[in-house]
Amino acid sequence: MNNKFNTYIYTIIVAVVISTSFSACSKDTPAAQVDLSYKMLSDKTWFLDYVETINGGIIKTRSYLGQSTYFINFLNDKTTLDSDGAKGTYSIEVANGKILIKVNAKSIGGNVITYEYKVESMGAKVLVMSNDNNGTTNKFYYSAK
Repeated sequence: MNNKFNTYIYTIIVAVVISTSFSACSKDTPAAQVDLSYKMLSDKTWFLDYVETINGGIIKTRSYLGQSTYFINFLNDKTTLDSDGAKGTYSIEVANGKILIKVNAKSIGGNVITYEYKVESMGAKVLVMSNDNNGTTNKFYYSAK
């Protein structure tokens, strides 16, 4: 029951932050968004459910690769680890009203991996991130288990 209560509280906080971001002109709003995003994202295992490839506003493909085999952990100490063995750090920023997750990691073989995703939506158990590449948008749908 305590977990359900925490989920409810997080959902209420997200709704308040989102509604406040549209109506308030405070310098603290991005900082509050970042703090809340860290709390919502961290210390969970996010499993990739599927990926959508969108071109010209039309979904071109929906891939179900991953399906509970690929996951990523965003830890409270701002480190990250995924199921491919990539380890590193992550940060959350707000730019142009969008929440961004930036990852700097190294593969098992020592190769540097850097990427940035825009958060489309984030909840207690659902995370949708996207990135754009030459007019094509990839949306990644994750769920926390």
